[in-house]
Amino acid sequence: MRPDMKEKNGPEGLHRERYSSRKVRFLLLVCLLGTVCLIWLRMGGPSIPCVFHELTGLECPGCGVTRMILALSRLDLQAAMRANAFLTVTLPYLASLLAYNAYKWIRNEKAGAKAEAAAVVYCAGLILFGIFRNLR
Repeated sequence: MRPDMKEKNGPEGLHRERYSSRKVRFLLLVCLLGTVCLIWLRMGGPSIPCVFHELTGLECPGCGVTRMILALSRLDLQAAMRANAFLTVTLPYLASLLAYNAYKWIRNEKAGAKAEAAAVVYCAGLILFGIFRNLR
């Protein structure tokens, strides 16, 4: 039996627990690593170059994310927009989508068709942004 499952007597049989503490610890570790990475970059540490940009000379939909995050950490919205306008504008929506999916994942529930459709639409918008940003 998996650790995130518990046995329950009755007609329902096997039930999932309300949430997975392992998943909570994992997400907290991811947040901690993200914070350490931000501090590293703010102190002048090198960032990872975009392989797509290095190979093609074009900007991928994610190009500028590091500069955008650094600009937002300094509350410089104008620099964040120059770095990656799509992600800067849609960041509150993306954060809520990720938070909702993380919540469902921790509670061992499926996010549902609406959340999946929202993620697909968001990814399509991100790809279109990547195409249009290279046309200028």
